Amino acid sequence: MVKVTVKFMSMVRLRAGVGKVEFFTQKDALGDVLKEIAKKYDVGDLILTDDGKVRPWARVLINGRSQEFVGGMDTKLQDGDRIALIFSFPYHENV
Repeated sequence: MVKVTVKFMSMVRLRAGVGKVEFFTQKDALGDVLKEIAKKYDVGDLILTDDGKVRPWARVLINGRSQEFVGGMDTKLQDGDRIALIFSFPYHENV
């Protein structure tokens, strides 16, 4: 089991209704964990595309570094990692 801290920022925080949570999962690949987080907190349309990639205008940080630079969606998470989910633009249903 992996325990990560998830920080919801900007529009993702408004949707999730919480700023920070401890998240426990059996999975360790970032892409799989993001799908679980997206489902539990109803933030999938803000951070993920239909094919499971991070939306171009969203940001996912792992321990302060962009997921693009630490291995992408295949990044293996470890206990204590910090994930930040950011969507900085006003959200409209037709985006």
